[in-house]
Amino acid sequence: MAFVVLNPGDCKGENDKVLPFESIEQDNRNLLKGIMKKYIVFALSFTLLFTTTSSSAVEFGQDATGDPNAVKVGGASGFLYSERIVLTVGHVIEGSGGIAWLERDGVIYQPGIVTIAGQKQYKVKQVLMPSTYVTPDYRNNIIIDDNAIIILSEDIPMTKKAAFATEEQMQRFTRDKSKVELVGYGITNGSQRDSLSPINNRAPNKLTSTLISPEAVLQFYRQYPNVEWKRINKPGVYGIVQHRELKQSHICDGDSGSVFFVEENNVRYVLGTTGLGLINDNCSVPERWSGFPSMSWIDPNSKLRDLLKTAEKIVEEDKKRESAIAEEIRLAAELKAKQEAEAKARQEAEVKAKEWQANREAEAKAKKEAEAAAAADVKVKQQAEAMAAVIKKTTIACSKGKLVKKVTGFKPVCPKGYKKK
Repeated sequence: MAFVVLNPGDCKGENDKVLPFESIEQDNRNLLKGIMKKYIVFALSFTLLFTTTSSSAVEFGQDATGDPNAVKVGGASGFLYSERIVLTVGHVIEGSGGIAWLERDGVIYQPGIVTIAGQKQYKVKQVLMPSTYVTPDYRNNIIIDDNAIIILSEDIPMTKKAAFATEEQMQRFTRDKSKVELVGYGITNGSQRDSLSPINNRAPNKLTSTLISPEAVLQFYRQYPNVEWKRINKPGVYGIVQHRELKQSHICDGDSGSVFFVEENNVRYVLGTTGLGLINDNCSVPERWSGFPSMSWIDPNSKLRDLLKTAEKIVEEDKKRESAIAEEIRLAAELKAKQEAEAKARQEAEVKAKEWQANREAEAKAKKEAEAAAAADVKVKQQAEAMAAVIKKTTIACSKGKLVKKVTGFKPVCPKGYKKK
């Protein structure tokens, strides 16, 4: 009997661990744990046939430390599409505390290894998910609009531009066998799952593959008789094959929410997120192979595009509002600076006027004092002269006929009958 495992990837929290007897349905985990002991024998034997997880990550991938777009979202991954927009999937939002928690307490860190300590946090402002989204039922491949977008309150600096690929571009990527990449924060082997390896301090890893057309998707599966065709229920999807049996890169726990893209001319053209496809045996023992390679599907009609348009409008309005507030603050600052400059100029003018008046008064006072001093000098001189005149004896000559007589005194006067010569 062939078992098909559907695992487009999701988040189980900061410490990803998937027990071998866990169901892929996250809502049923507690129930299964409750009956664990009763069915442990069955579960352990069942896991020998297939592995189910609700997260995914890059196994056999390449180290992608320093990737400019991959970001950590809760215990899984996301893609920094623009300065304030992070693409991810709905079940990662559910596994990270839900919309209400993320909008209240959620943060995103810059691309790179997340250590938390000392790193800048970018607050989550809003989370968008399609109203038609339901928790995925991977066992039956019922995955409806598993998309989500996180809108941030401020910009994360961008070094690599991103844009959504058009279907025409996707067709060209298919013809040209363009390299498809995905960068996620997931585990790279099953031992990390068993040890509850935390996603913090974990470097992202890169998956590489190519894109195949919707027609090639069906042709591809016809090679493998053990594929359950009822699982192929997404007509028109493109495919990204992952040959784990050849030790080629393969998604695993923690990659959920990461994005498949093709890079051209320094622009990353987004194809879609993890979330659809037939994914089996991720991060299990190397000897196990379920008989056909895994394949992620890319839906060209994904509602992620509509979500993105809504998110971009919200960001545009936010930035307009912030710009208006910043302009008000700038104008207020300019007015305040102008008023302060005018007040300072008035104060300086008043000080100068007071200084000028004080100098003028000082000059007038000095002049007055100088004039007074000069007048005092004149008076003193006059008094001195007068005093000198009083105390100085003089001699005059007085005559009377042929007689001449000299008279000496302070105020000599000729005798009677004499005339002063």
